Formats: sequence, C-alpha cells, structure tokens
Amino acid sequence: MMNSFLRALQFLTRLPFGKALEHPPALSGDTVAWYAPVGMVIGILMTAIAWVLSQWLQLPPAIVGMVVLIIWVGITGALHLDGVADCGDAWMGGHTPARMLEIMKDTACGVGAIVALALVLLVKFSALSALLAQGDWLLLVFPPVMARIALSIVICATPYIRSDGIGRSLPSTMSAKAIGISGLVLSLALGIVSLQSFIIATVASALAFLLIYRCLIKPVKGATGDIYGALVETAEAFVLVSLVVGN
Repeated sequence: MMNSFLRALQFLTRLPFGKALEHPPALSGDTVAWYAPVGMVIGILMTAIAWVLSQWLQLPPAIVGMVVLIIWVGITGALHLDGVADCGDAWMGGHTPARMLEIMKDTACGVGAIVALALVLLVKFSALSALLAQGDWLLLVFPPVMARIALSIVICATPYIRSDGIGRSLPSTMSAKAIGISGLVLSLALGIVSLQSFIIATVASALAFLLIYRCLIKPVKGATGDIYGALVETAEAFVLVSLVVGN
C-alpha cells in the first residue's frame, strides 16, 4: 500500500519522498487510487505556502498567487501542462481523430499549445490572486484533489486508446473499488473543510470534464495521457474560478 502511494507521488510530482521506485506495468494500476491523496498532499503544501506568504510575510495577493503558481508548476514538474500543450495543438489543427492523435504525439509546439498554456496559467493566476485576496487560502486544497478525483474516474471509465502510451496498462491493473473508496474519503475530507465549497467544486469539475469530453475524448473515442493532463489542468482552473465566484 505504501509503495503504491509513493509510486503515485513520484509519478505525479517532483517531491523528494524516499528512493526512486520502479513503475512496472503490472503494478501501475494500483497507483490510480492514490492520485487523489497525492492531490491532497499538493493542496496542503499550497495552503501552507499561501498562509506563510499571506499571513506571516504579509505579501500582496497577486505576489502570493504568482509564487504559489510557480511552486505548483514546479511540484508537478509541468506534467499536466504538457498535456494541455499537446491537446491545444491537436484541437486546433486536428480535423480528424487520426490527425488529432498524430499531433498529440508531435513534440513540437504550435500556436494552439502556446495559447492553451497561456490561457490556463492566466486563469489559474487570476483565480488564485482573487481567492487569496478574499482570505480563502484554506480552499487551495480543493483544486488538486478534485482534479485528481476526476482523473481517476476518467481513467477507470474511459478506454485508453494508445497501444504504446504510459497509460496502456492502467485499465487492466487498477481497482475500481479502491478508486471509489479513495474518492469518497477525500470527498468527505473536503466536505468537512467546507460543504458549500465542495458542492461548488464538484459542479466545476463536472463542467471541466464535459468540456474535455466534448473537445477531446468524444472525437478520438477514448483517452490518452495528454488528455489526462489536460483534464487535470482544466479541472483545477474551473475549480479555482468557481471557488472565487461561489464564496
């Protein structure tokens, strides 16, 4: 169990927890149930950093938002932003499912990638700054957790369509029951923090999924690692904005 959590932590973040572990395909599905707990780790770190910068150093919300976002990207190693870039190019330039998938595999960045990255980061920075200006730094635990709950559900429910991608072995080795329990436990934890915010964040996550489904999953009839990354970043952005509007 602990090894599965550490593998998930090492895969989804650049945090130096323990020695590097191997990620054998036969065990890769075990880590999916730990994606939401990893999101909680990220959220707690972001909350602590925001509290120190806001309450202790008394920095302006915009500066705190900028620093938190930079550290957030650093902690995840821009893993999910890579998916945003690839999907941005694919959505803009792919007029057929085959072409979309081809563009996602291309390492070059086009206009779609640049625009998608800029918009996502702009939305997250603006929402972070507004949320911190309201003094709601504790709500920073919501976006990374809700996004990874959504990711876990999509991995469980959506076919992975690449035969050579990093997620090809996930569906056959993961446990839907474990994913459900993990999502439920983390949802209860967020509900304790703020039931209203949890409901708002749940709606926002659902809207983010619908957008990704309509623009990416439905056209290619499945998911890829890039689509997973785009879902995480989109859900985080939607949740951040919804928390600003709803609180």
